[in-house]
Amino acid sequence: MELFFTQSWLPDSEPGFQPGTANFTWKEGTLDLTVDLEDKNILTKATAHGERLWEHGDVAELFIQKIGEESYREYQLSPNGFTLALSYPDLSGVVAVRSGEQKIEDFFSQTNFEARTELTATGWRAHFLIPLSGSPGDRIRISCCRYDAAEDRAPMISSTSHHTIRDFHRPQEWREFVL
Repeated sequence: MELFFTQSWLPDSEPGFQPGTANFTWKEGTLDLTVDLEDKNILTKATAHGERLWEHGDVAELFIQKIGEESYREYQLSPNGFTLALSYPDLSGVVAVRSGEQKIEDFFSQTNFEARTELTATGWRAHFLIPLSGSPGDRIRISCCRYDAAEDRAPMISSTSHHTIRDFHRPQEWREFVL
């Protein structure tokens, strides 16, 4: 399945919006995601795994939730290869982190996954291989999101989901994917 990045919560994309695509497949218990991002100024100050990558520059993010469950996972990848993996029991986890009641480290996931990046002629590519048990026909919700950083402006965000407000943590608006 191929999905395109948009800024659906806005009537029109911001000036300078750079497009991207996310291609999902699932086979033998692994979700395979390739994200191609146009980017004229690749920027990250990330220096380690487990950092709040969205605060350090460009990042590709993946959200996954099995339909019928409240828990979900979030994976992030910076252009220089650093990762962050989180597992939330439900939306209250994000609320607790945003309010300062809990630390993001409380939600670090021990899931083993593969992620790698490469530069392309027009930007960069993020590639995720995520273990995801299931059977053909099972349904999940997925969303691929992006922080596009630049030195002279706030990060510009976009998503493959049709969000009605500027917030990626809205599983009810993520795309359905059938394994």
